[in-house]
Amino acid sequence: MGIIMKVSQIAGFLGSGKTTAVMKIVDELAKDGRRIAIVVNDVGEIGVDSKFIESRGLRAREISGGCICCQVAGSFADTLALLHDAYDPDIVVVEPSGVAIPWGLKRAAEYSEARTNVKVEHAPVITLVDAPRIEMLMKAVRRLVETQIREADVCFINKVDAASEADIRKAEDFVRLVNPDAEIARMSAETGEGISYACGIISGRTSGRYDEAVEEERLRKQYGGEAGR
Repeated sequence: MGIIMKVSQIAGFLGSGKTTAVMKIVDELAKDGRRIAIVVNDVGEIGVDSKFIESRGLRAREISGGCICCQVAGSFADTLALLHDAYDPDIVVVEPSGVAIPWGLKRAAEYSEARTNVKVEHAPVITLVDAPRIEMLMKAVRRLVETQIREADVCFINKVDAASEADIRKAEDFVRLVNPDAEIARMSAETGEGISYACGIISGRTSGRYDEAVEEERLRKQYGGEAGR
């Protein structure tokens, strides 16, 4: 197949600090001369200013009208193909909506291979976990947050500058319970803590391609035989 294009997704529920983290991460990734593109999926959320992004020498595309891991997967695949053909980025950083499912996004990204001469390579899936709001999230949207953690390779406990040590540890314990295999690190998108480490993960590591059998097995282990969402 064609040229390799690395796709990095930074997941997390609404308000988890994705936009601030993404902007700091892409700034640092671009310092080494890499061509970086950003795809933002703003389902009901405040979008990133594309002109602001492009003023920094980056390329931005915004997708609305649904979640890119399901309702508008075709639009996402078309966007990746367009970015590849017009800009040939080394890394595409994706900020999915707060309700996106990481493995569904992997599958949608791979659809782009049928649209142009590109081979998608996945960076490790990063999920941001909102430390100050961990109690609320566990009560209000536990199932969704569990899925985003379960399908992550690395979970960053975010907003550690604004959280108590007790809440940070509670978030870390929650991640270990849901996904014992995930690497856990700490981040403050506001202060910059953990940003360089995240960049190293994105640029230096890879994650597996979408595999329905693997996903079914994860669901079975997590939910006791349940095969669907």
